[in-house]
Amino acid sequence: MFETAARLRAAAMRPENFRDANAAALAKAFDCWRDREFPKRRETVAQIASAWSYTAALLDESLDALLEPFRTSALRSFGARVPPRRDVIGFIMPGNVPGAGVHEFSTALLAGSGLIVKTSSAEPLFFGAFARTIAEIAPQVGARIAVFNWSRGQTGLTQTFRTACDWIVAFGNDATLAGLTAAEIPSNKPNRPNTQLVGFGSRVSGALVMNEALRDSTEVLNALARDITLFEQRGCLSPHHIFVEGSGARAFAAELATALDRVASKIPPPHRCGLEDAAAVRSVRENARWRALGGQDVALWEGARLGWTVVYDSSAHFRVSPGWRTVYVSAVADLNDFIRRMEPASGRLEACAIAGPASRVDQLTPALDRLGVSYICAPGAMESPPLEWHHGGGAFLLKLLDRKLLDRR
Repeated sequence: MFETAARLRAAAMRPENFRDANAAALAKAFDCWRDREFPKRRETVAQIASAWSYTAALLDESLDALLEPFRTSALRSFGARVPPRRDVIGFIMPGNVPGAGVHEFSTALLAGSGLIVKTSSAEPLFFGAFARTIAEIAPQVGARIAVFNWSRGQTGLTQTFRTACDWIVAFGNDATLAGLTAAEIPSNKPNRPNTQLVGFGSRVSGALVMNEALRDSTEVLNALARDITLFEQRGCLSPHHIFVEGSGARAFAAELATALDRVASKIPPPHRCGLEDAAAVRSVRENARWRALGGQDVALWEGARLGWTVVYDSSAHFRVSPGWRTVYVSAVADLNDFIRRMEPASGRLEACAIAGPASRVDQLTPALDRLGVSYICAPGAMESPPLEWHHGGGAFLLKLLDRKLLDRR
């Protein structure tokens, strides 16, 4: 591990480590991976589909959305604003979403850093295959990436990894990150503070449909159904709760159920899910069923088996679903009511999709900023944040980049 870090640091110091070359190599790699027939992508999708019981159609749609922002022009423009670095960054990648962390991975590579990537045991495939693509396109850029996989139980190797890197970027749930934060990471450099950790913990997302968007809601319904479907709601950008302004929330929920069923016919749900996940979805369904029978303003729509679930709960505050295309829909009286309903998730919110006029969306931005929302977008774009996305509040960008770049939203 120390030898790898030294090799990557030396590669980062080479004179040919230019931002233009980094952006060009990344752009070509992303162009390859946006092609569904690219052999490395096909092989990776097939392996993940087999391991997770996902369909290839689901993974292809999800990866298409994830890779969409990484276009040549965007990479060159963003790369030109990235201050050069020559350090070694360690990445602890998550296992819930293939490719999660690719924004931070790409930004660090654009900056010229060396990258040691520890992939998750649950998903060890994407970053290894993507790094090999970069190395084949531009060996001098690929020489700054090393991808490893080892189990969580190999604590000695994890400690060595953490010590060998200049700083660590970790993705995972809150419990995992709490363990990393509590453990001291000794510095590998004399007279320097301990290695720093930037963590991305558990985050969730929601959506708002304004009155104006209900007049012709077909496009909004289809877009939100796709947002809910991608990655089976396992990532931080997936919507869990949709709020509908005015009196049309129940009808919108019924139409959303139809839209989810339509999407499921084209992008089938997984062949099976784990016992705990299945129990969690069934619990949501049974709770809604009994509450409706008890006379509460609640309604349930459910797809075949556990394919998708829509729960209309008129007055609920923001609620996190168990995923697997399970979503809550509630009514809000106005924008102030919407913010009040979102407040229980303050500090855990990542994205908010809003359907409505831009002028009214702008009215919400300050309040959503206070709640910690890092990405506001239209329905259908939730899984495609721009390169300068302030993921998790922007701590990674704050450390890696100039503050002036952070102010350019």
